[in-house]
Amino acid sequence: MGIFNIMNKHKTLSHRTASSFVTFRLAKMQSSLNAQATAILKTKAGLSLVEWRLIQTLRIFEDVTMSEIADFLQMDKGQLSRKVKAMLKKGLLRSERDTEDKRVQHLYLTKAALEISYSMMPVMEARQKLLLVEVPPDDLKIFYGVINKLEAAAKIREIE
Repeated sequence: MGIFNIMNKHKTLSHRTASSFVTFRLAKMQSSLNAQATAILKTKAGLSLVEWRLIQTLRIFEDVTMSEIADFLQMDKGQLSRKVKAMLKKGLLRSERDTEDKRVQHLYLTKAALEISYSMMPVMEARQKLLLVEVPPDDLKIFYGVINKLEAAAKIREIE
């Protein structure tokens, strides 16, 4: 019995299946994309996906704090703190305490992290091309518009 027969076997008040919900489809796609990126990054650079995202964020935004990174990446501050500690030990990051507020930690990429970024960027750009090869530019523009609308709707916390 296939997965779709199993899902449709369970009677509910709604005729909808999990795969008809936008959130289910997005979560499933995100999981597949993360698994693909993780495999590439681990094999070619010895990095986790979170480490790659941190390196790219710090490459773009100089002199940024942990709180700013957590907000930008929509990442739990505890998870971020653990990942930053591991990256400091690996020699991928260096940190400096703020001169005015000792609670604030500024993060910077090391030369090793920059070298990884530069060597992996062509690989990740090739992955991006692979993902979009069948997507016409007009469809991509519509897709990004839809994503923007979904992100705005996701900020609503009360449903009538």
